[in-house]
Amino acid sequence: MEEKDLSHIKTSDYAGSLAKTFLYSPLTAVLAVFLFTMGYIALEVMPREEDPQISISGGTIIIPAPGLKPKEIEKILVEPLEQKLREIKGIENIYAMSVDNVAIINVMYYIGQDRESSNLKLYDKVMQNMDMLPKNVMQPLVRPFDIDIDIPIVGVAFYQKKSNARLS
Repeated sequence: MEEKDLSHIKTSDYAGSLAKTFLYSPLTAVLAVFLFTMGYIALEVMPREEDPQISISGGTIIIPAPGLKPKEIEKILVEPLEQKLREIKGIENIYAMSVDNVAIINVMYYIGQDRESSNLKLYDKVMQNMDMLPKNVMQPLVRPFDIDIDIPIVGVAFYQKKSNARLS
């Protein structure tokens, strides 16, 4: 087989020199066939139990707070409630967001936790600490969610590319 002249190809790093080595090497085709074969065999031999359905669940607490700014909501509502929620066994993560007039706290349970009892614990903990909330804050809305049910698979949006109507 005739050697190809690769002196015109400039490389500046290790990845480039490795690619230059395999550019005209007969080993490249053999390696590609070997990798595709091994991938196909692994796909056929792998038991289906290795790809289980994992159910992830959690809950969302929405607290309307008319007239409060995000920093006030963070200090008055979110931080104290987060401390109380950390007392519940079975909660893995707590994510909070404060915007004008509302606080949203998302709670994720550990994988394998009983959804019903975890949702009940979350609701009970929020309702037990209602006395911590200021008077102008409305009652919290506690909603359980499941990754299998509440997460959309596809989102479709219809919109007009060019506006033909004139605004007056």
